[in-house]
Amino acid sequence: MVFPAERRAGVNPDSLDQKQPSQGLTHEDLVNLVGHNYQQLIFEPLKRLKIAHNISELEFKSPTGVHLNSDGNYIVEQIFGKHRVFAYRLGKGVRTSYHQHLVELNLSEHYFLLRGEMDLTVGGSVQRLDEKNNSTTVFPGNFHQGKSNADNTLVLVIMPDSSHIPYEQLHAPSE
Repeated sequence: MVFPAERRAGVNPDSLDQKQPSQGLTHEDLVNLVGHNYQQLIFEPLKRLKIAHNISELEFKSPTGVHLNSDGNYIVEQIFGKHRVFAYRLGKGVRTSYHQHLVELNLSEHYFLLRGEMDLTVGGSVQRLDEKNNSTTVFPGNFHQGKSNADNTLVLVIMPDSSHIPYEQLHAPSE
């Protein structure tokens, strides 16, 4: 038998922000924080871009994963054909890692803000992603970092033509 506390039924979503990313968020946590449609929000751009054809192709993590030097809760980390796909949730004031992709690897990241608001620092400039300006591309060799300005920011990142690169080589550390 699963007790309500184990399912986190009736849990106050505000209390979930106190969780460390290393503990991960469950599907139920994400429903409480981001909304019942968070999986569909992640899937729709992938379908539109013909990267995924059916939502069942996505491998949603529960609990969510972590990345080195990032405080995000990673919901999807997956390869689709030639592309890598990452989807993560950030709480207010939470940041991703500060990193770049080596020019030699020719890796770009396409950012899609699905919910919330985020400042994306690229080099020395800051670009605000919100409902009206919800996508951008970070080109190789540019140090960048995301920071959420909302309680529950949901971000999709697509790295085209990167499936052949070992995961350890994707991110060059900050200076």
